[in-house]
Amino acid sequence: MDSGTQPPETVKPAPDPTPVILQFLGIVTNLHEQVNKEAVLRTTRSAGTETTTNHPEPALDRILTLSNMNRRLEGQDDHHIPKLHRNLRLLKEDVVKLQDLRTDVAEEVLKHIHPLELLLEKVAKEENKDPTKHPLTLGMKKDLDDINKKIFNLMCQVPLLPNKRKKAKGSNDDNGDKDNNGKEIVCLPGIHANEEDLQRLAVFRYVLREFKDLTDIRKICLLSFAVFPENQEVNRTMLMYWWIGEGILSSQHIPSETGTLQKPEDVVKGFLDDFEKRNLIEPVEVKRKVKPSSYKMAPFVHSSVVLISKEIGLFDMFRKKEKPTMSQSRLNKVCLVEGSSSQPQAKAKKMEKPHLIETVFNVSERFPDFAFKWFSEDQSSQNKKLSLSKPTYKALKVFYLGRWERTAKRHIEVENPELMKNLKYMTKLKLLSFQGISRIERLDDAVCKLRELIILDLRACYNLEKLPDKIDSLKALIYLDITDCYMIDRMPKRLSWLDNLEVLKGFVVSDATDEETFCTLAELKHLKKLRKLSISINKGGFGIIDVFKAVKYFEKLEKLKVAWGGINEHPEAKGVDGGKDAKKDIAKEAKKDKAKEAKKDKAKEAKKDKAKEAKKDEVNAAADKKEQPAGFIRTATRKFFSPKVDNEEPELPLTLKKLDLQCFPDENLPLWLEPADLGGLEKLYIKGGIKLTGFRKPQTEATCNVKVLRLKFLPRLKVEWRDLKELFPKLEFLDKYQCPQVSFCPTDGVGIWSK
Repeated sequence: MDSGTQPPETVKPAPDPTPVILQFLGIVTNLHEQVNKEAVLRTTRSAGTETTTNHPEPALDRILTLSNMNRRLEGQDDHHIPKLHRNLRLLKEDVVKLQDLRTDVAEEVLKHIHPLELLLEKVAKEENKDPTKHPLTLGMKKDLDDINKKIFNLMCQVPLLPNKRKKAKGSNDDNGDKDNNGKEIVCLPGIHANEEDLQRLAVFRYVLREFKDLTDIRKICLLSFAVFPENQEVNRTMLMYWWIGEGILSSQHIPSETGTLQKPEDVVKGFLDDFEKRNLIEPVEVKRKVKPSSYKMAPFVHSSVVLISKEIGLFDMFRKKEKPTMSQSRLNKVCLVEGSSSQPQAKAKKMEKPHLIETVFNVSERFPDFAFKWFSEDQSSQNKKLSLSKPTYKALKVFYLGRWERTAKRHIEVENPELMKNLKYMTKLKLLSFQGISRIERLDDAVCKLRELIILDLRACYNLEKLPDKIDSLKALIYLDITDCYMIDRMPKRLSWLDNLEVLKGFVVSDATDEETFCTLAELKHLKKLRKLSISINKGGFGIIDVFKAVKYFEKLEKLKVAWGGINEHPEAKGVDGGKDAKKDIAKEAKKDKAKEAKKDKAKEAKKDKAKEAKKDEVNAAADKKEQPAGFIRTATRKFFSPKVDNEEPELPLTLKKLDLQCFPDENLPLWLEPADLGGLEKLYIKGGIKLTGFRKPQTEATCNVKVLRLKFLPRLKVEWRDLKELFPKLEFLDKYQCPQVSFCPTDGVGIWSK
């Protein structure tokens, strides 16, 4: 070889992570044994003959069984090593599953290479024989369809993974000014920066004229769009939460102009429809949605609204020729923006008059926990020369530290969760949102002091493991959202004591057996006002019949969402049934993460609960003594006078209007859930179900009232359009996606049909 010739570069295969994880596990095991050496010895001695065995355990099995000792270990810091150990164990299992899947894909694809090569030769021969004739015969098309189905089944087994974008040259991942998948945030001067020029524009005069024509309540609602960036999608539910928290919107049902009672959701929709008619906002049209649920504001309208809100003193984020900054407005609203944690006002002593703050809203800050410091006991004592009573911040109504965006592009985390103890001083709080915040493993007991809290938004708090046991202290709570909190594996027993609760999202059906310590689905029937419920099922064998035995007595339930898939599954059953039913569906992500958490160490959880309860009982002994008799009577009454669910026949609640089934586990719908027996149901969604094969044809003329039907990720569902029209005679909207055997439907290119 020439001295000047460089050898060709060889691409190194990706390293196998399994040995690295095993090495890591070994180190953690040694660390665990060293830190808890005395406790381990004590545990071994107390175990007696049960710890001895005639056959030595494999090293890895010995590592994975060390967590059984955690229940005997005591101390505040002993859970850190078992937690790391558990996460490594789950990571190893996932890696093994992915490697098995990789092997299966390779073997399956390899099987079809030779048949495809033969097919290619046949096509070439047919084309040579008669160039005018189509080269694909009916037999060839059938062979291609068979191959396509098998490849589709494999594709559905691949978990949804985020796309990795290539790093641009010269980019720095550690740059603190990066967000939204690494894109640097560049602040350009807004249109509102030049107030004189803006006020001369016709669009400003139009916005001002329409603004003056609104009622006082709608004026404040419109100005709330000033805090969001222009052309950004704002979700209707988030706006409703905010407006209820501010006191702009009533949380109760109110009479409309026609005399009928309107829910807050309907009132908000009316406000937004009015803004849309006035060309102040634009709906975000999504083809797969019947009606929009998000809105945005055009740049010139947004700048006009920003200027109006600034003149009124509602929000004060913008300065001329500067990027947005955090400051307290004249009407005592504080908006956290990117970089707020570095401003002088982030320090507790630098924020003037925190006792007057009414709203804290996180617009773009990643580390918002400094805001807790404004409402501490020390701050209150500075504002009062002599304070003999407990400090309170009675002006604060909204504490929105979480993510307002529906997407997870903005990472938010709390660096010091202990600061949550200051929540007990926010006694008049109406809205508390930690949506999408990382590193919150538990809610401080201080949250139970918020007796006037209406909305608790914990959506996508991925590290949250447990809700407070005394959650029933939140007497005014109406909206509770714990969707996508995958670490939570059971509901607190007193959840069913929240008499005012109307919306509960993310309820978990636990696979635990000690029903005396957690809330079951059947116990939710005591929530007489509950009208919207979403459920995640982590319990094996808990099927559709069990669900509707439990919910049949829910008197006001209008919307029900049920997602199966939190059951621990092992990779013995490979192929079609390996979990392909919900690729790219939200339920798939829930299935993957909840399956991990079903394996959580029960001893570790019991130890934490015990320590937490001991501390709570010591601090709140007097309160416990008062609550104990009433709680005992309430529990006993419900236990002895409630109907037995096991003896009940399953039924749909009479008030149910919308049913959403995800990862449906059975081959057929039960007879009482067939289209002809759906009663007043208007919306039916079935998303994911590798076994579901079809609908039974009605024996008599169908009386189904379903208007909206969504069928997604149902590879075995076989039904034709004429059958669907017969089953659902009032159908107005069909959404069909990844259902290859739902045929002859007059849908468009993306699977949508609208009447």
